[in-house]
Amino acid sequence: MPIIEAYGMRGNVVLGGGKRETDSLVFIHGAGGNCTTWYPQKEYFSRDYNVYIIELPGHGAAHGEGANEIRSYVLWVKGALIELEIDTPFLIGHSMGGAITMDLALRFPALPKGVVLVGTGARLRVDPRILNGIQEDFPWAVEFICQFAFAKDVSPEMMRLGIEEMRKNSPDVLHGDFTACDRFDIMDEVKGINTSALVICGDQDVLTPAKYSRYLAEKIPQAQLEIIGGAGHMVMLERPEEFNKKLEAFFRSVGRADA
Repeated sequence: MPIIEAYGMRGNVVLGGGKRETDSLVFIHGAGGNCTTWYPQKEYFSRDYNVYIIELPGHGAAHGEGANEIRSYVLWVKGALIELEIDTPFLIGHSMGGAITMDLALRFPALPKGVVLVGTGARLRVDPRILNGIQEDFPWAVEFICQFAFAKDVSPEMMRLGIEEMRKNSPDVLHGDFTACDRFDIMDEVKGINTSALVICGDQDVLTPAKYSRYLAEKIPQAQLEIIGGAGHMVMLERPEEFNKKLEAFFRSVGRADA
């Protein structure tokens, strides 16, 4: 788990699989997330790909300060990719991580081989109750967020773990994440993403409803849309088998197109 310092920020990268002559997958979590967001994907994809699970500055093992602008995280991720000598990876971003992925693809168009945008949008306005609650009553705010992060029939254990992991963040880091989301708006620029894209979400996503994903799929020229039934905002954890298979098909289709 290398700690990487770049652009004045300190983040962490969890490795899966070795450095092999195959495609690299870089997973970027959302607001208040960490490497556990992607555990089902780490296990599944490490068999055939080089897997890198990003823990953004201030998150997980990367203790310290986070950011309150998407582009600050973008610069750190770019620096981490340079440090790790990762060339033309697939970038997979969830929610705030999707915003980071899109901004990376716009600012550095030669970087990604393809992008996967999970439960995200071109604009990510945040309920003021979340921003205010994080500052005024952090435990309540975390439970409030998690109540909307999963489908209605999620198991109590998954909900408990979701709350437990989000509470590992400091209030300042979590507030910074949601502030960064609230400031994010590329509604007009998103059509400039010129790489292959898979847009995927759960049909019960309340935090970033399916209409957000449909907008991305309509505006990004090389995008395809997948909506997974019975899943909420944490679709990669709620329906991991179906989610993983759709990603795997996308990676293979882009690989065939490049051959």
